[in-house]
Amino acid sequence: MATHCRECKKEIPRTVGICPHCGAEIPGESALALTLKYALFFVILAVLMFLLFTLGGQT
Repeated sequence: MATHCRECKKEIPRTVGICPHCGAEIPGESALALTLKYALFFVILAVLMFLLFTLGGQT
């Protein structure tokens, strides 16, 4: 997947820290933000599984 440089607007890979075209620094996602995203995903998944197993068995 690619993104665009904020300075020169050219397409660049998400894995780079510096734009290969203009040399601008590309800010990455902080470790805390990434951890929070994963935690939220697993909480939502756990709630959905709980609801599926508790409410799904009732007929």
